[in-house]
Amino acid sequence: MKLMTYDRTGSLETFLAKFSRLAEYMRWDDTDRYYHLCASLDSIAGQVLWDAGPQPTVADVITLLRTRFGNELQAERFKAEVKVRRRRPNESLQQLYQDISKLVALAYPDSTPELSSHVAKEAFVIALNDLRLQLKVIEREPKTVEDALNIASKMEAFQASVIPPEPDKGATDHRVRPKVKATYAVESEEQVTPTKKDNQRSQGLIEGQLADLQKQCNSNREALGRLKAQKEEAEKKAAQATQAAKAAGQAAKTANPPASAGSAPNQDGGNNGYYRQQGNYRGRGRGRGNYQAKSE
Repeated sequence: MKLMTYDRTGSLETFLAKFSRLAEYMRWDDTDRYYHLCASLDSIAGQVLWDAGPQPTVADVITLLRTRFGNELQAERFKAEVKVRRRRPNESLQQLYQDISKLVALAYPDSTPELSSHVAKEAFVIALNDLRLQLKVIEREPKTVEDALNIASKMEAFQASVIPPEPDKGATDHRVRPKVKATYAVESEEQVTPTKKDNQRSQGLIEGQLADLQKQCNSNREALGRLKAQKEEAEKKAAQATQAAKAAGQAAKTANPPASAGSAPNQDGGNNGYYRQQGNYRGRGRGRGNYQAKSE
């Protein structure tokens, strides 16, 4: 049994786990553990021994290794990668499961196995990037990420057995592909209930909108009727006012007839209100003047 060497290219946590198991199996004491650990460090990882001090211990060397090559300071980065991880085109479910499990182990190194399994299960379901497959996996309530992988694999296998694969675009076979009736039957069974519910909901919304429009039309019709009645009443009042004004004008003309062209108003303010003829008055005046001249 031989301990593998560590040169920073592999996983540090994997190397430390193997080193701990081997030391426990071989019953090494602290001195044996220290020298075997130093002997297993190679390349850049061996430079840690330069900074370990004159009398380092196994814990000191492991602390330096985790500080320089570990993932303790990169947990937030791995958590972000777990959140945004999605299944790539043509990627198998097994590869996705392995990648998710690795990222969760790196993002939560100190968590319990139950918590890590729960986080990995949720991240795996989200990473499927297929709403229909996600719904089928969630409906079966998997307990662990392995259960979710098993359910997703079965669902994909069933789907592939029912729906034939699409032909390659570069293929030269131009034969007509036979229709698979079972495919449409399965799809219709899955989509009948949601379609009816959607139709009923849409019909209810349309009926409600039509009722609102009918109420609005009725209110607009009533408002137009009121405006029309007000307009007719205003026109009627205006016609009555015009007729009254004409009648008043005619009455004024009848009571006060216009004066003749050869008359003028009485300047002396006579009580009778009639006009005197200016021609006769001036004639008598001139007569008086002539009379006085002759007497003199």
